[in-house]
Amino acid sequence: MQNLGFVFVLALVTATIFAQQPDAAANRERPRMSRSLNYGNWVGKQIMNPEFMEKVGIQAEQAQKLKKEMDAIDARLKKLDEAINAAALQQAEIAKKVLAEPGTSAEAIMKLIERIGAMRTEQAKLSTQILVVIRDSLTEEQRKKAHELITAEGRRRLKERMARREREERPHPGPNGG
Repeated sequence: MQNLGFVFVLALVTATIFAQQPDAAANRERPRMSRSLNYGNWVGKQIMNPEFMEKVGIQAEQAQKLKKEMDAIDARLKKLDEAINAAALQQAEIAKKVLAEPGTSAEAIMKLIERIGAMRTEQAKLSTQILVVIRDSLTEEQRKKAHELITAEGRRRLKERMARREREERPHPGPNGG
């Protein structure tokens, strides 16, 4: 029974490591992009696009306020991303020891997993804060127009992705036509 418990913990820790370890972060020459305005927040990127601003009617003063607030959030997101990457590498090192040495306490890795989870929660809050900044910076009319444009662009991108997947899933004829 004790062996079964150890195997279960081993599988759980291994799954956690692969789920949270940045993909080849240590082997990259360039830093991983932050989950921020320039990475994961598509709406934030759209709002800051000059063409989009013009279509929505965002004035220069509004644009400056948006940029200032989003840049501050983006800086915080980048710091968090760096901290998460460092913690994930640390987690991998601890996991090697925990998995290689039977009887080693898993307390340190569990605490680190909790810390990484808290940082990811903070990232999600900051990404949501970007949307709140946008909401509070635009008039009701601008929000409606922005919503229409973003919804239309989202639909267009979805159709593009679906068409691309469909093309990729189609069987390709071999060299002999079959």
